[in-house]
Amino acid sequence: MSSKTRVKNSAVRFDDILRVAKKVAKSHTPRVAVAGAHYPIVLDVLCDVARQGFAAPLLYGDETKIREIARKQRLSLKGCEIIDVSDPVSASRQAAEAARSGDADVLMKGNVATATIMKAALDDEVGIKTDRLMSHVAVFEVEGFKRVMFMSDGGIVIEPDLAQKVEIVKNAIQVARALGVKIPKVAMLSSLELVNTRMKSAVDAAIISKMAERGQIKGAIVDGPLALDNAVSPEAAKLKGIKSSIAGEADILIVGHADVGNVFYKTLTYFLGKRARTAGVIVGGKVPMIVVSRADTYDARLNSIAVACVLSCG
Repeated sequence: MSSKTRVKNSAVRFDDILRVAKKVAKSHTPRVAVAGAHYPIVLDVLCDVARQGFAAPLLYGDETKIREIARKQRLSLKGCEIIDVSDPVSASRQAAEAARSGDADVLMKGNVATATIMKAALDDEVGIKTDRLMSHVAVFEVEGFKRVMFMSDGGIVIEPDLAQKVEIVKNAIQVARALGVKIPKVAMLSSLELVNTRMKSAVDAAIISKMAERGQIKGAIVDGPLALDNAVSPEAAKLKGIKSSIAGEADILIVGHADVGNVFYKTLTYFLGKRARTAGVIVGGKVPMIVVSRADTYDARLNSIAVACVLSCG
């Protein structure tokens, strides 16, 4: 991404990301291949992003159902291309193949099972897998904080080993920097701040922090182990006497297990409600990938498409 389209400051908000998505689309509108587009909220969001002009949806799904949903919801399909395929496996494979071949810039799950779209995405013949580790990066903005923050991995790498955690950190840094955070501050989370040799998350955090210090992880400041309160609250860090260059100011939170990330993300959604805005993207493949939950909100879906589109132009 050129410096002209990158968000300039580090206090990035979702409104900034949406603005940049619209700006980069003026030179190239990212094509979003959606497997299973025949679903009301999915089609509603896709027609909206097409109308706003920051994505060109490729709708893989049952054409009759797509047009019927559009008619009932009074949606314009202008800017969308329909590829008629009713079988979810075929829709997933065709969408993945479009992303692999360069006919699409983003791959997105619609009304298909997560296992189905992931199987297609990871397929050696039609998928988007590379030699890099694919991981999920959540992007979130919470009332009271003046910036978006990032969390990884919340669902792709279930129980990462040390080497996988390093790749998860690198992927998250890439996303944060692409969205305008010049030097992200990465907190390696654990339940305590001291290195306890019986606690894997604390030991891995210390090793990865040292790796970053020695230049093996670039483009960010990494520290840990840190408990969540010390990572995001300057007051908590001060009260506990935590001396760290990122204490209370973390941009990226790295969790040790997918269960932790999953609970963290759903806590934002279900306990904070409208006080939190969220998005999610899978990176590390040939193109960014969006795998949303059926329970995700319209706003979360729109934000995820905007994030993925910006990343696709990087």
